[in-house]
Amino acid sequence: MYPILFRFYVPFLRSPIELRSYGLMIALGVVAGYFVSRRLAKKLGLSDDNFLDLLILLLIFCIIGAKIMYVLTNDFSFYLHNPLEIILSGGQGLSFFGIVIAAIIVGWFYAKRRKVNFWGLLDVMAGGVLIGYAIGRIGCFLNGCCVGIPTESWFAFRFNPSDFLRIPTQLFTSILALIFFFVVLKVEKTKRFYGKTAGAFLISYSIITFFVEFWRDITNKLLPLLSWNQVSALIMIPAVIVMMVWLSRTQPIKEPDSAVIGKLGTIIDESKSNEEEKTIEL
Repeated sequence: MYPILFRFYVPFLRSPIELRSYGLMIALGVVAGYFVSRRLAKKLGLSDDNFLDLLILLLIFCIIGAKIMYVLTNDFSFYLHNPLEIILSGGQGLSFFGIVIAAIIVGWFYAKRRKVNFWGLLDVMAGGVLIGYAIGRIGCFLNGCCVGIPTESWFAFRFNPSDFLRIPTQLFTSILALIFFFVVLKVEKTKRFYGKTAGAFLISYSIITFFVEFWRDITNKLLPLLSWNQVSALIMIPAVIVMMVWLSRTQPIKEPDSAVIGKLGTIIDESKSNEEEKTIEL
């Protein structure tokens, strides 16, 4: 496909400067996710500087978590005997499940430090991560990685000149993630307990992963028909449902106290001829 979008040649440099599609889309995904989550973070009283600190921590530890999870679930014996390949492979070979796990861990420590509701913080992060995931998968499509199985269908793409036509599973994932992104935003607006948005995100990602993986070209499967990610998704969905039932009882969002509302009175501003009514706190 188009792994390298632009290549700049500088006279005093031996190697050209390259702008890679995968890195660009990941960067755009991070920026989009940041602005979405930053807007939601104001509900928790987090300033822009506070949330920027969280973003930096997430970038560092989520990359590490994604790499570790990929190594554990994709030919672990190979990486065990070739540990340098973990570093040399760079940005290739990242597991989104690893990103989710790392984000939860980082969020827990950050919430404790800032003394904010942990589940509320996960809700804030959920929408940003999902839109970032949708954009990042376009980078996979342009890079020609995470390809689907060979096919002769009209919507197939040839990701390598010497390869078969393949199903663009990256685009399927991106489209579904974008659809579920709006679903998650709707949940965030109507939620009655902390953690509901995060739960909706985890269920959404599990559904996307389970169905799209059937069309991905995966050689290392846990079961004859299911990959590691699919098995993880099947475990995650019921676990998240149980978690959401528990959160609905333990993490309710408290409405304004009726006693406080009762302190509001109505007076008439006599300085105006139209007797405009104003509400003040008595």
